[in-house]
Amino acid sequence: MTAMLSIETTLAEAVADSSASAIAGFIGEQVFDALSGRRTLHQVREHLEPHVAGLLLTTRLHAAQGPDYRLRSVHACLVTDCAVEACMIVGTHYRVRALVLRLEQDNGHWVCTLLSLV
Repeated sequence: MTAMLSIETTLAEAVADSSASAIAGFIGEQVFDALSGRRTLHQVREHLEPHVAGLLLTTRLHAAQGPDYRLRSVHACLVTDCAVEACMIVGTHYRVRALVLRLEQDNGHWVCTLLSLV
């Protein structure tokens, strides 16, 4: 299932809706904000595996700090009952990048287990 998602969704709404795109959009927006320096790692750590948190510590999208750089769309697929794979399109009018995420449910809590910037 691929769908567009408004980034105004809360995690509670996403889980209640059980939409792969809603879950990916909620956590993915936080990851993108951490990558762009708009949020601290501490603010998103509960949704990250330790190796993904380490990656965020060493990777920054300095160009993404401008206000024009934003989340454009979320495309996600529920691959198992407890795993979502997603691609988020971020960018400006002049440059577009993709963030690829894998989210897994661990004891009812969704965490990002894989992150790749393309």
